[in-house]
Amino acid sequence: MSDADFEFRLERMFADAPALADAELFRAQVMDRLDRGWSARRFVIGAMGAAGGVVAAGQLVGVGGFGRLAALSAQSTAFIDQHLSETLPPGLSLGGVGLDVQTLVMIGALVLAAAGFGLVRLIREI
Repeated sequence: MSDADFEFRLERMFADAPALADAELFRAQVMDRLDRGWSARRFVIGAMGAAGGVVAAGQLVGVGGFGRLAALSAQSTAFIDQHLSETLPPGLSLGGVGLDVQTLVMIGALVLAAAGFGLVRLIREI
C-alpha cells in the first residue's frame, strides 16, 4: 500500500521546482537557436523564390512570351480605344489619359496590393 502523505509531498516538490541559476541564460540560448533557424529558413525560401523567378523568366523568353504579350497588349489597346470612342458622348474625351491594358493591369495590381496590406493589418489586429 502506498503512503498518501509521501505522494502528496512528492507532487508538491515537483510542482515547486527550484529556479536554476542559469535559467535565463538557457532561455536566451534556446530563443537564439529558434531565431537562427527561422533566419535560415527565410533565406532559403527567398533564394528558392528568386531561382524560380529566374527560371520562369527564362522560360518566357524561350517561348517568346513577351512578344506575344506585347501583341496582345496592342490589340487590347486598340479594342479599348475603339469601344471608348463609341461609348463616350461626341463632345467628351478622355483628354489623353491613355487608358490601355497596362494601365488597367497596374490599377488591378494596386488594388490587390492594398487589399493585401489591409488583410495583413486586420490579421495583426486580431
